[in-house]
Amino acid sequence: MDATRKESIKLSIGVVGSILTASVAMILVASELYNITLNIIIIPIVAYIISIIMSTLYQYSACKTLNMGSILVGNLGVVFTNLILGFLLFAEQIPVYKYAFGAFSPRNPISGLPYDSKSAEYAAAMGNENHYKIQFFSGIVKAVLPVYFDENLKEGFVYLYWTFWMTMLPLYFVMGTQGLC
Repeated sequence: MDATRKESIKLSIGVVGSILTASVAMILVASELYNITLNIIIIPIVAYIISIIMSTLYQYSACKTLNMGSILVGNLGVVFTNLILGFLLFAEQIPVYKYAFGAFSPRNPISGLPYDSKSAEYAAAMGNENHYKIQFFSGIVKAVLPVYFDENLKEGFVYLYWTFWMTMLPLYFVMGTQGLC
């Protein structure tokens, strides 16, 4: 098999496996099927199982043989990156500023002035406490989502985006080594 065909197969299998894993993560988080601490355990396990299946497909298509030992050990990187992701996104849900500075009024992002305590924006911001949280990774994704999405759906998209990349990058790398015949 020529190198160009091998690379396109590796990329296709990596993208499909990452989309499957990210879709499962989004469904688990957005539907609130399990609590977030259980999702930190479930998502890496699902990522590992899907990555094993995808690596098996790729190694067999590239080499016409299977070395399950290299697949099982190599794909532990997918578990590791998804565990790190789970802990990072969990840590973003902790209202750090509330513990450090006490309760304070949320501010209008455009004017920088505090919301009126009788406004709907004030009630919504105090209800979800997002103004107390450091949400670097979540903020990257939530900034491009429409404002009318509810918070669960936004969290689902956060997990969709980051789980895709935290599965795709190590899976693509490890499939490159697994495809050496």
